[in-house]
Parts: sequence; C-alpha cells; structure tokens
Amino acid sequence: MKRLCFLSPDIEHTRKVVQDLRASGIPERNIYVIARPGTDLEALPDAGPESNDFLPAYERGLAIGGAGGLLAGLLAMTFAPAGIVVGGAAVLLIAAYGAGMGGILTGIAGAAFPSSRLSEFEAAIEAGSLLVLADVPRDQTERCQKLIESADPEVEVLGVEPHAPLLPG
Repeated sequence: MKRLCFLSPDIEHTRKVVQDLRASGIPERNIYVIARPGTDLEALPDAGPESNDFLPAYERGLAIGGAGGLLAGLLAMTFAPAGIVVGGAAVLLIAAYGAGMGGILTGIAGAAFPSSRLSEFEAAIEAGSLLVLADVPRDQTERCQKLIESADPEVEVLGVEPHAPLLPG
C-alpha cells in the first residue's frame, strides 16, 4: 500500500474526489479526510487513526520497552536476585512484557496529541483546506493519482508516502 496525500480547497471538491476514489475500488476504510475543528464533513470519512499520535508513539514504545525489558532480563540473569535462577526463556518473557507495556503506555500517551506526521499541513488545514489521505495498492498508485488530478485541476497531490504499519518491521 502507498499513501497519497493531497489538499482539497473545499468540501465540494473533496466529496467529488472521495466519490471517484470509492468508485475506482478504493474502500472507504482506506480514505481519511482531515479538516480544521468545527468543519462539518457530512458523509466524508473522518481522520480515524491519523488524527493523533497513537501509532507513532506505540511504535517507539515497543522498541524502547522491548530494549529495556531485554536489558532488565539480562541483568536479572547476570545478577540473580535472592537466588532465583533466570534462564533464556525468562529473559525473552521479560523483554516481551517490556515491549507490550512500553507500546501500550506510550500509545495511550500519544493519543492525547495531534498527529506529528501532519504538522506540515497544519497551516493549510487551518486556512480551510481539507487534507485527504488515501491508502491505495502499489500497482494502482499512478492510476489513482491521475484520477485525483483529473477530478479537479485545483487539487495537487503533495506526495506519496508508504503506509504506516501497525507493528514496525
């Protein structure tokens, strides 16, 4: 999947482009519309998980928590507390626990903040433009980009970014 990002000048243009994307086979769950607060999006798809920093924070928490858990497991194996024998499986279990806790806790904290990935579009969104993100299959990227540009000459596709996976890897 590739993500197409473009700014649309108003709701009417956005509705037409979203309708064209749906008609071309892009499911609604892969289309996100982000507008300034108070904008009535009517039947347009909302921002969904793109509106906050949950996923980027979750990814960072997995990495940091996993590394911290692995370090704690290795320290417990090296310096066995109170005569408890810690083996390899326990080290992996502690690392997995650290990754899980780190991911969940930082994800929850990240959900309280607006998406840092969208900071470059903030000024345009505040000026009244609508940001549309569409996750399209790799082999349909050019076709969808041409569809977007043909639907409205005012719409400018600002870039193609890779789809952010739920789990890093």
